Amino acid sequence: MSGGPAVTLDDIRARDLVIVPLVAAHLDQVLAIEARVATAGWSRRIFERELAEHVSRCYLVAVRPSLQGPVVVGYAGVQVLVDEAHITTMAVAEQARRRGVATRLLVELLREARARGAASATLEVRIDNSAARALYAGFGFRPVGVRPRYYDDAVDALIMWAHDIDGAELGRLLRARDPLSGEGERQRAGGRGCLDGAAPRHPDDEEA
Repeated sequence: MSGGPAVTLDDIRARDLVIVPLVAAHLDQVLAIEARVATAGWSRRIFERELAEHVSRCYLVAVRPSLQGPVVVGYAGVQVLVDEAHITTMAVAEQARRRGVATRLLVELLREARARGAASATLEVRIDNSAARALYAGFGFRPVGVRPRYYDDAVDALIMWAHDIDGAELGRLLRARDPLSGEGERQRAGGRGCLDGAAPRHPDDEEA
């Protein structure tokens, strides 16, 4: 399995990345990251099954363009059913961490959830992952319970929820946390919904 082009990520910046829908061509690189850093145990078949559920799912990758081809440095996904969103997965390559990659992915996932009519969102996060817990807390997620031995290595998952994600307050926060705010739709997935414009943006997420 190919891990993608051999490109250094030492100088990566979140604003240099392009956020695009995850497609089959990205899976080799996604699975290479999954094998190194994730503990949910997702296989190629699971990803392919999730990508096929395009009506209720949205999966994104953070890509760094290079002369050798696009380099996937992170990925994330959300499922939206009626008015509830579930962030199903998020991972960032080890050498690209603490560069704002996860923040950019979360901003776009929440925009997608809002565009699809979600009013609340939930997720599971490793109870020992303080950095991820702090990231989610910064977007209004609060702990509500624990799933014992949820991950493959038997670590518990903390269940977190955020409510009123369809409100103007979160819209302002998403614009404030977006490193490209004020620069139009450059380096986003065309400014459209996850799947070729299927979900127009929430009005509060439009640039002023």
